[in-house]
Amino acid sequence: MHPSQDPKRRRLKLKDWPEGDRAAWEAALVPGDLLDGTMGPAHHWCEATRDLRRKAYGRWLASRIAAGAFEPKADPTSRITQDSVSAYILELDEQVASQTVRGYIAGLHSVAMVFAPEADWRWLRRVVCKLEATARDSKDKHSRMRPAPEILAWTLARLQQIERDPPLRFAATHYRDALMIGLLISCPTMRLKNLAGIALDQHLVKRSNGWELQFPSEEMKARKPVGMRVPEVLNYYLARYLDHYRPALLDGADSDRLWITQYGDAMTEKMVFSRISIATEHAFGKPINPHLFRDCAVTFVALNDPKHIGIAAPILGHTDPRTTERHYIQAQQIAAGTKLQASLRSLRKQTAPFQYRPTANEDPDT
Repeated sequence: MHPSQDPKRRRLKLKDWPEGDRAAWEAALVPGDLLDGTMGPAHHWCEATRDLRRKAYGRWLASRIAAGAFEPKADPTSRITQDSVSAYILELDEQVASQTVRGYIAGLHSVAMVFAPEADWRWLRRVVCKLEATARDSKDKHSRMRPAPEILAWTLARLQQIERDPPLRFAATHYRDALMIGLLISCPTMRLKNLAGIALDQHLVKRSNGWELQFPSEEMKARKPVGMRVPEVLNYYLARYLDHYRPALLDGADSDRLWITQYGDAMTEKMVFSRISIATEHAFGKPINPHLFRDCAVTFVALNDPKHIGIAAPILGHTDPRTTERHYIQAQQIAAGTKLQASLRSLRKQTAPFQYRPTANEDPDT
């Protein structure tokens, strides 16, 4: 059976949820009124958060239905027990990476909290923390990271190369991809959704001395408005893209979005993710996905200017200082590993001239 056909791997869509579960979800999201107590406990979730947690709970429901003995009319949270969650984790361990397991259980915990705010979910929170502490990065994140200045330097060199010696085909798309990479590494507060959704005169605003990116609070994960200057070094290339390459991609079509496909349509998040991953793999040997750009930026700060690691939080839009602290620890681990490798190389050079010679009476194979 193909994995996509396995009922345990399905995510039950909201319309197919049991009536009680669907009603609990809708009640949690009710805008209501804060003063009269009708506001749902999850009313503040942004659309992206709602989508992630809806999928996590849909996966949980599909798994429990496939496991049998499912009572659709039961209270939704009565099914979330230590035994059922333990069985679910064992099932997920066989299907997905440990980071994904943590994500599914964290999503289940968040939904349980809003379905029954008065219940004691500390045991489930402890499970999430344990999974977070033991989760492994199955994609070997460290080997794919590059220093932020190196990524920006590649961007500038690539843009200059395309202008000087354009490819025989798709020069505009290559220029667009390089510019996306340069803009993202220079403004890592943006996430994939922000980058893909940039609209002219709404998010990208022309000023007398360059451009500014502006995002309202509802479009940011931290729920705070963000404004940032486009680095001066990219001003010429952004103007060149807007004046020459973007109109070529539009080919008469109309759109207010910054990033345009070769067919004249606005790029989706999936397209932006794919093009950045492909371009960076060609450039550096391994793909750097858009989210990893944030790690590259803050790790560079932590390695080269640790006294000012505090600037990483506002740059990345972190509201929890522990998130920035994890990046700092990660950077120190990289630095320690680099020093160790340098010491080993030095040691090998010192010992290289020496070659062991067995004596006449000694067996060379012992």
